[in-house]
Amino acid sequence: MARIKKGWSQKDRARSPEDIGSAISFNIWQISGQGVLDLENEGFQTDTASQRLDVITEYVAYLVQLVDRFLFEGFDLDRRKGLITATGLHLASIMQDNRQDTDGTGDYTTDFLKVLNSRIGEYSNCQLDEKEGPSFVFLRLLGDHVTAQMGEKDAKWITSYVIDIVGKKMYDDITRVLPGLLDPAKREIPAIDRLRGKNLDQ
Repeated sequence: MARIKKGWSQKDRARSPEDIGSAISFNIWQISGQGVLDLENEGFQTDTASQRLDVITEYVAYLVQLVDRFLFEGFDLDRRKGLITATGLHLASIMQDNRQDTDGTGDYTTDFLKVLNSRIGEYSNCQLDEKEGPSFVFLRLLGDHVTAQMGEKDAKWITSYVIDIVGKKMYDDITRVLPGLLDPAKREIPAIDRLRGKNLDQ
């Protein structure tokens, strides 16, 4: 079970976009790492730590897009961009540290952000409903990207597993923790709780 952060210990303290982005990125990383473990526990093979990070990158991009959708109706454009940018930069820093441990010294931030921005562009055209979760097209896109990182072995079954189980589970995990993390901002823009039950299509 991934260790996640659901809220703040000092609830009355103001939080900057960087603070909130850091907390969101921590949860995204934890959920993504658990997603790789779940794949392996289902018998799907990863061969190297570097390959695991490739899969984590795909999960991270998917989750960032979900966070962006969650913020869409509750925050103005500048606040939303600030939170997503802070989240993405914190994730890039985490990825940089992990890539250096597995792949050696280098600049991994640039490539990670390129993939992140590319995936966000792809997912932005997919529908998402709060009650039903991500659409089949949304989940299929995630499944295809994860399968491409896993390789040919069991490719058909990996895609199906991601569509049927992983995508919705990750959606439930991230939307469960976001309200508590966004609580400082919610006091300024009290629309977050009312997002529950609304269609979040852009």
